[in-house]
Amino acid sequence: MFKFAAVFLLSLITSFSASAESFIAKVDHNPVSYGETFVLTLQYDGAPGRSEPDLTPLKKNFIIHSVGRSSQYRNINGVSSNLYQWNVTLSPKTDEQVTIPAISFKSFSSQPILLKIAGDGGSGNAVPKFSIGRSINNNKPLVQEQIIYTLIIKTTEDIHGDLPQFVDSGNNDWIIKQLDAPSISSEIDNGTEVKTVNINYALFPQKSGHLKTPELQFNGYYLDKTKTRNTGYSNMFNAFLDDGFASRFGLNPALTRINLTAQPLDVEVQPIPSVNNGNWWLPSTKVNISSDWDEKLPEFKTGEATSRKIKVTAVGVAENQLPKLSFPETTAVKQYPETPEFKSAVIGDDIISEMTLNVVYIPQQGGEITIPDVTIPWYNTVSEKLEHAILPSVKIHVSGTGPIVHSSPVVAPETPSTETMPPVVSNSRLSLKFVLGIVALAFALGLLVSWLILHLTHAEKHRKAALADSEVDIDRILHTNNLKDIRNTVISWARGLYPKQKIINLDDVSSAFASQELADQLKELGSSLYSGHKEGFDAVKLHKIMKNLSKKTASAKKQKPLLPDLYK
Repeated sequence: MFKFAAVFLLSLITSFSASAESFIAKVDHNPVSYGETFVLTLQYDGAPGRSEPDLTPLKKNFIIHSVGRSSQYRNINGVSSNLYQWNVTLSPKTDEQVTIPAISFKSFSSQPILLKIAGDGGSGNAVPKFSIGRSINNNKPLVQEQIIYTLIIKTTEDIHGDLPQFVDSGNNDWIIKQLDAPSISSEIDNGTEVKTVNINYALFPQKSGHLKTPELQFNGYYLDKTKTRNTGYSNMFNAFLDDGFASRFGLNPALTRINLTAQPLDVEVQPIPSVNNGNWWLPSTKVNISSDWDEKLPEFKTGEATSRKIKVTAVGVAENQLPKLSFPETTAVKQYPETPEFKSAVIGDDIISEMTLNVVYIPQQGGEITIPDVTIPWYNTVSEKLEHAILPSVKIHVSGTGPIVHSSPVVAPETPSTETMPPVVSNSRLSLKFVLGIVALAFALGLLVSWLILHLTHAEKHRKAALADSEVDIDRILHTNNLKDIRNTVISWARGLYPKQKIINLDDVSSAFASQELADQLKELGSSLYSGHKEGFDAVKLHKIMKNLSKKTASAKKQKPLLPDLYK
């Protein structure tokens, strides 16, 4: 009888424990703002073993940021049980009301949850905390034609974070350049201040056909003042830690993460028009070619090298789109183009790319010589016509004797053995000519080397003066605390130290220097520019880092070879 009662009691407890198993889902707050993170808790009463809930259905309408796990052992009135939880941090991909789907676990399934998005059509007239939008100025561009992509973030909070990032699809369909710094404005909407952040980008499609602009994501955070008031954190830590420091280590529960996503836009990219006729494809609104000979021609002498600097500028064009120049051959003058240098800058809503090319000319004869023109075909995206940028031909006067004769060695005819003229006389005359030729060549090379040294010295002085001006600018703007001016001056400073690198924004500056200190300061500068708050940025510290890097870079730079390979 006692055994029967024990078995019955054991089976009763087991069945009670089994019947107590449950799987439920709940959220920490509802409604939530678009882009704001919230926590979905999946709770299971029992021992899960190695089983995990299927979170796949969440990925359609939500971004999964993290999954935390915890377990708890409980004993209530002698009945023991395990409580297991999965805390899933999510943010909605949509700004409309959305349903958290049922989540499956073992033989259980949680109930769906209707999640309201604060400020959507179903939430009355409340102004949403966050919204993100985007637009392009042309959805039917030509291949490689510049289009302007504008990102618009609206917020009622003081948001912080890095600049938005395009998601790389790996298809190499686009070249993307940021245009200038973010602009910030504010307005009152239904009694609430709403800040608007606009960021412009230049996008260049790299192939024709149907393309989608890349997805653009902003990851940041804001200080939820209601959470600060409701927790003991503020009194305990605010006197010692700032919000930025605390956020890096997860110590501030009032710091709420936000994740905003600008969805792709459809673009129909048009192919290269047939009127281009196989020329180098250069779609632009304006192309110009000029040279330093436009103002004053140098003096020319037969056999002596003279340099010419040619500059090509194109509007709405990326650096890699600039063409390779061709120089028609002529017997009157030899032409030796050197490796071009490229740079780009942002002016208004356009990328302006520039190519500078040094060409060495060596006249082969005296008198009047015509140096042929240099022509660049380009497609005007405004007039939709093929045009030509032309560096006109130049007539020059070359002083010196007639044409340089590159003769083959002359074989003297055989003479009778009774030749009366001593061979010594002929050999001495030949030796004199040879010596005079060597002297003339050495003199010409000496002049060329002297010119190149003076030219390089002048360029180096100009570069050092530009760097000095950048440091003077930093000294000046430290007192005005104008973050945009500081940003532009930092970029100019980096370009002075690394003229051959593409440096357009602060990220490019960080990449040019192997300095974590500089990268951290530039990140603070970008964050301050983005949020409109200057308190987190130390301009004096940035200036000190820049001075140290200027010295290190100057001492480490290798000197360029003085003579180009002219006669290859």
